[in-house]
Amino acid sequence: MLPALGWGGAQVFCIQLCNELANNPGYEITLVSLYDHTPNHMSVDLIDKRVKFITLGKKKGFDTKIFVKVHKLLEEIKPNVVNTHLHAGYYATWAFLKMRDVHMRKIHTFHSLVTKDAPWHGRLMYKYFFSKGIIHPVSISEEVLKGALAEYGPSATTLIYNGSAPVKPTVKFQSVVDQVNSFKKDAYTKVMVNVGRIYDVKNQRVILDAFKIFEKENVNAIALIVGGHLPEEQQFYEDLIKDKPSNVHFIGKVNNVGDYLLNADAFLMPSLYEGMPISLLEALSAGAVPVCTPVGGLLDTVKTNIGFLSTGTDSHSYLAALRNYLKTNVSMLEELKANGKALYENEFSIKSCAEKYSKLYFEK
Repeated sequence: MLPALGWGGAQVFCIQLCNELANNPGYEITLVSLYDHTPNHMSVDLIDKRVKFITLGKKKGFDTKIFVKVHKLLEEIKPNVVNTHLHAGYYATWAFLKMRDVHMRKIHTFHSLVTKDAPWHGRLMYKYFFSKGIIHPVSISEEVLKGALAEYGPSATTLIYNGSAPVKPTVKFQSVVDQVNSFKKDAYTKVMVNVGRIYDVKNQRVILDAFKIFEKENVNAIALIVGGHLPEEQQFYEDLIKDKPSNVHFIGKVNNVGDYLLNADAFLMPSLYEGMPISLLEALSAGAVPVCTPVGGLLDTVKTNIGFLSTGTDSHSYLAALRNYLKTNVSMLEELKANGKALYENEFSIKSCAEKYSKLYFEK
């Protein structure tokens, strides 16, 4: 259960987890969106046909009716397990109290630092539900787990790393190859791809700052920023666009992100905070070397044998990390790519992740 199938890593994860769980014989999987689906959300075509998709018509803001709708739905389908994500956890609490004695495993997954997952009053509510064993919390990275333990104590010890399906070329792959080649100076141009919503937390400004310097220095590299923005972030987006150097290209929101990652030499993630981003895992599966800021799950994942971490989230620090990448020899970069792919296969595949969730769902 999640708020909506908006364009974000948590939403991608929920779809992929449901699709993978549907491979289990005897499982009946239902994906619930509190909000009705709109054309601006991710396509329902991404959902496996074996997964039932239900929407509950939530209104914007604090919608008290959704508490009743969630309870009614759970009474109807009588699930063995309910796994909430993002702020869908709030709206399931009333149903969980009403159905406290019903044999139903209740899980909530933290997709970012717990202070970002819920406001102070939400965290007070969760403390009660977690401490009483009504809801079992799951953290998606070591950094998220540290925050969960500090906030909620020993009731929040479960860690399951996010997983993702490996990226594969789509029917649009060749057109992406042609597009990327049109941006490149020559065959040796380094292609660096940033994937994510365009807003202040994703910190794309530091990419522009670095590439302005690279433009002046005639560094043979380009940055592609793949992602859209919400209407309230229009001014932020316009400020970036009007200030961008010629070696930075805004691609916009696309439904074939994997094609861009498969064309990338490096993956850029200069975020101010993160959980365990799905785009990073997809980048590892594609063989793109990550250049990231030292926040959230990035700290856990991007070790020196995998990629490059800046010392901070400011422009100067991120520029230094990019320079470290650019001065690394080809053989070492190939080794980093291979290590990243191996790490993905061993720790972050959606198959491995789904197996761990399935074990948690039905543990005694």
